[in-house]
Amino acid sequence: MGRTESGQLKLRFEGHTLTARSAAVVVMEEDAQLPEPWAHRAESLGGRSFLIPVGPGEDALSLSQDLAAQPGVASALPDLLLPRVSTSVSFDDPVYASQWYLERLDAELLFERSLGDPALKVAVIDSAIEIHHADLEGAWTAPYDAFGDDEDPSPNDGEYCYGTATGICDSHGTSVSGIIAARANNGTDMVGLCAECTLIPIKMLGEGSGALSRDIAAFEHAIAQDAAVINNSWGYTESIPVPETLALVIERAATETRGGLGSLVVFAAGNDDREIQDDELQALPTVLCVSATDSYGFPTNYTNVGDSVDIAAPSATVTIAAGGGTTSNFGGTSAAAPVISGIAAWVLAEHPELSADELHELLISTARPSDKVTHDPETGHHPTYGYGIVDIEALLLALDPQDTGDTGLGEGSDCAGCSGRAGSVSWVWLLGLGALATLRRRRE
Repeated sequence: MGRTESGQLKLRFEGHTLTARSAAVVVMEEDAQLPEPWAHRAESLGGRSFLIPVGPGEDALSLSQDLAAQPGVASALPDLLLPRVSTSVSFDDPVYASQWYLERLDAELLFERSLGDPALKVAVIDSAIEIHHADLEGAWTAPYDAFGDDEDPSPNDGEYCYGTATGICDSHGTSVSGIIAARANNGTDMVGLCAECTLIPIKMLGEGSGALSRDIAAFEHAIAQDAAVINNSWGYTESIPVPETLALVIERAATETRGGLGSLVVFAAGNDDREIQDDELQALPTVLCVSATDSYGFPTNYTNVGDSVDIAAPSATVTIAAGGGTTSNFGGTSAAAPVISGIAAWVLAEHPELSADELHELLISTARPSDKVTHDPETGHHPTYGYGIVDIEALLLALDPQDTGDTGLGEGSDCAGCSGRAGSVSWVWLLGLGALATLRRRRE
């Protein structure tokens, strides 16, 4: 026990050193009366609880001990000054209030704890990424352009411009990146879901034909940079089997990085309003496939469906745009996939011991089944929503808010239908390498 300059006591309480005000807090047993000489100076706290200031020759500890010994007193403690943190989150980023999907996700539950960790790296494999956007400054490392084979993934003038448009038209990769890693409290634009995580910006998509070698190079760069999460908001323009070489490098990404814990590989389901076939990219067992919902939780009218869909997330329409500033017109499953990637990155920043497989299962097992449809009663799956909509509150509960490191999964645990996509997948390449080289990619 010690005493501060103001006369307050410093006490060891439950293993912590706390300061106590010069008063005691008393709770009486039912139907008991607070005895004299304390009753006349007690302040009611409501019900059977009272605050009693110290008298001459007393301190908060001795007063509490005297009170605790009295008949009818259930408990008496010094009026401890307990450490607290506000449960509200405030940012100076002007567009934060317009990011409706953050409110729908209850993202403040994440932000109250942390904004991520710069040591956690998220690769975005996409179209060009404006790395010098004001809201991505300081957010990235090891940029790479697999399309142009250089270290600058920035947009080029005229690329993806249509009609009479000119200048910088390609905002896709930039917008995806902002949803994940836009800096917070920089007085600029918006807040990413893992605002202190580090981005690995990789340009893979450009105008003209896409080659398998570029896809491979993009994933190899993510592996070499030890990405913990790899976001893919793209797919092929046709329903084609995934090339075996690409499947193998994705498998390596999911198992080799982070000392063998692996990267969580996230793919957008696609926007063709069709069923995903079992031999496509999104159906790989190591891939987490994401469908899109609108601001009311309804499925968007374009999202692809099928057994391969794992989880749903809101399509984050508000994000940053190339050329500076923000847009409110982003969308598609492209905007839903980085929501999952941002949340996954936050989880791994807090729990770096989790493997990619464990995180994959955790996201699925804590997803909230949609109340707008009937999920399969045996597997828990729905072709549009997967195993449900991402649920941050349930995710945090499963992770253990006391930060013990227990994932809440336990040995032998499983989630309904989690093994439904673990069967073998045929990697037969039916179209031949000549056809492959001419396939164009489409951003989802």
